[in-house]
Amino acid sequence: AIEHFVHGLGLLLAGHDAALDDCATSELVVRLRSALEPFHASGEVLRPDFGAYGELRVDGDLLDAATPVAAWLSFDDRSMRQLPDGRLQAVPRQRVCLSLTVTLHPCRIVDCAVFLEQMA
Repeated sequence: AIEHFVHGLGLLLAGHDAALDDCATSELVVRLRSALEPFHASGEVLRPDFGAYGELRVDGDLLDAATPVAAWLSFDDRSMRQLPDGRLQAVPRQRVCLSLTVTLHPCRIVDCAVFLEQMA
């Protein structure tokens, strides 16, 4: 579910529709789309490049399907911004950390917070 969610997030950032309903709650999907609306209204989109590797940490009892777990996914972002006229602009390199709350049965993302750290 986490991999599918991150892929869908990349699609949303790129201005595409993403079917996230099978891996995230509808409330979270609505929140994500609303948060990205001003960016898309500007006519800009991202060309996501989240790199080939990330670090995933999961805290919680994976044998207790009734209790959500906390997950943190970190990766280096090398995305490019595509301006309304089609030109590409480099985005300052940053480390992205997604803080996720995940239910195990069914496996769904119920909450997500994004933290950005500028890289030198």
